[in-house]
Amino acid sequence: MKKLLIILVSVMFVFAVVSLSDAQQRKGWPTKGVTIGAAPIGGVYYIWAGGPAKVLGEKLGIPASVESTGGPVHNVQLVNVKQLDFGMVTAAPAYEGWTGTGWAKGKKYQDIRAIFPMYTTYFQMYALKKSGVKSVKDFGGKSIGTGPVGGTPATYWPMIIAEAGVKPKRIVNASSSDLDNQLKDGLLDANGQSVGLPWGLISADETTHDIVVIGVESDIADRFIKKHPDFAKGIIPKGTYKSAPNDVTTLTVWNFMITHKDMPADLVYEFTKEIFKNKPLLISVHKSAKEVEPKNILYCPIPLHPGAVKYYEEIGIKLPKELKGQ
Repeated sequence: MKKLLIILVSVMFVFAVVSLSDAQQRKGWPTKGVTIGAAPIGGVYYIWAGGPAKVLGEKLGIPASVESTGGPVHNVQLVNVKQLDFGMVTAAPAYEGWTGTGWAKGKKYQDIRAIFPMYTTYFQMYALKKSGVKSVKDFGGKSIGTGPVGGTPATYWPMIIAEAGVKPKRIVNASSSDLDNQLKDGLLDANGQSVGLPWGLISADETTHDIVVIGVESDIADRFIKKHPDFAKGIIPKGTYKSAPNDVTTLTVWNFMITHKDMPADLVYEFTKEIFKNKPLLISVHKSAKEVEPKNILYCPIPLHPGAVKYYEEIGIKLPKELKGQ
């Protein structure tokens, strides 16, 4: 009995120490769950966010809800004022928010910090074959859909079209699914987004309609990149869509998860570590998560959260000074 009592007391002591350690580790962590800002329902962001939400819930015990927002620009604004705990952004809108350029119009959003790389966004358009539209240079006098206001495509597609030297009849902003219906009804000539590969709408539409997949021609892309160096040229590989039997040149930009600078560093550290440990889970949600690799954080244009910095340095990633946060 005495030995049993000693063992029981020892177990209770160890449990108490572990519990105390866990409590100390989680000091300041959200207790009522967190929010992840994505984009309108049906978009890749909204689907993709399900992966990190599962990691937070299943691996860290923090319930996470995915919030429908206007997209990257909106997410920068909401995370900066703590109306979202985490947000998904593309590099260019995040950089413009940080520097107060472009859409930010002089106002700087510098309370945001990056955590991990997500995937490469490809600027893609499609049109019904019968429309005769084959490239961005054909958009003059046409009606073009560019996604919801506040999203990356709504922000940059009009600028890309302007770089092509053409003027559409009108540019329409709404959810991609709404714009897709308008295109099928003959109210739009082309519908565009900036998403990972493949874009589900194209894959679905080409099973029932003859369509043309449109990227950004090399000469337009080159001129645009000179003005917006956070962008790069990329290729939508042949075979990605049956309607694109050859490679399609276009513009690309990276996506990242961000949070507020005040988010507890140990939470961000654990979240970052679990994201990379659970890459198969992310891929099961969306194939583009295959690009979730620590080395790709080097494409980030804004400072990282200290918790993320700790993780990358621990695994040997050499971060430039400008990424080490403030």
